[in-house]
Amino acid sequence: MANIIDFRFKVHNKSDDDIFTIKIAWQTLVKDAIPTIKEKMATRNEQVPDEIKLYVDDPRGLAKELEPDDMISKHFNIDHIEEGLILIYPQ
Repeated sequence: MANIIDFRFKVHNKSDDDIFTIKIAWQTLVKDAIPTIKEKMATRNEQVPDEIKLYVDDPRGLAKELEPDDMISKHFNIDHIEEGLILIYPQ
């Protein structure tokens, strides 16, 4: 059984009030998560771009781009998942 985790997302340059969560399996690939992310954006009346890129927010430096075949969990500590934030960059 896969661990279902609440990952936190925010569209780049939006306020911190616009953070939303998506429940997905810990082992989910970026390319497999994007349809779920777009669906959640649409339910929040966000403009949904054709293509999005995901980045992991890093307060110590530049955000790191997630590649399509990366697991979303690659950059997160499962014990402190609430500290992580994934930035959505519309293309």
